[in-house]
Amino acid sequence: MRIVLSALAVAGCASMVNGPSSEVSIATQPAGARCSLSGADGFSAEITSPAILQLPHKAAPITVACEAPGYRRTVNTLNTGGSGWLWANTAFIVFTGGAAVLGLAVDEVVGASTSYRKDFSMELDADAVRRIRATQRNGGPVLDLHSP
Repeated sequence: MRIVLSALAVAGCASMVNGPSSEVSIATQPAGARCSLSGADGFSAEITSPAILQLPHKAAPITVACEAPGYRRTVNTLNTGGSGWLWANTAFIVFTGGAAVLGLAVDEVVGASTSYRKDFSMELDADAVRRIRATQRNGGPVLDLHSP
């Protein structure tokens, strides 16, 4: 009986420790890029890198699209991974013969069974320099120009 009560007391332990969101540091190379984040459940945010945000686990996967002058728009995805507390709930379920399944259910409902990595960085792709060559019809000098 004591084992069952202990298991029920820690039901949803990831929810108590992990919570429904993670603090994530988002950085770009170069710094100062404007980034749009969008994910599930209508999540969206606009930032200038570097920035630290609280990202809801239920928004995963989050699309991160960043732009900076001289660089192409670069898109990457920020995913969640399994939380270590997920394994704790699984161990309690096995240890109690299934009586602690409530903890796993609670964590899944609030999104606490997963979390984001603490640091997310992405390198933006530089714009390719295009060479433009102009020749005059009258035989004048050739002009070599560079365009982003």
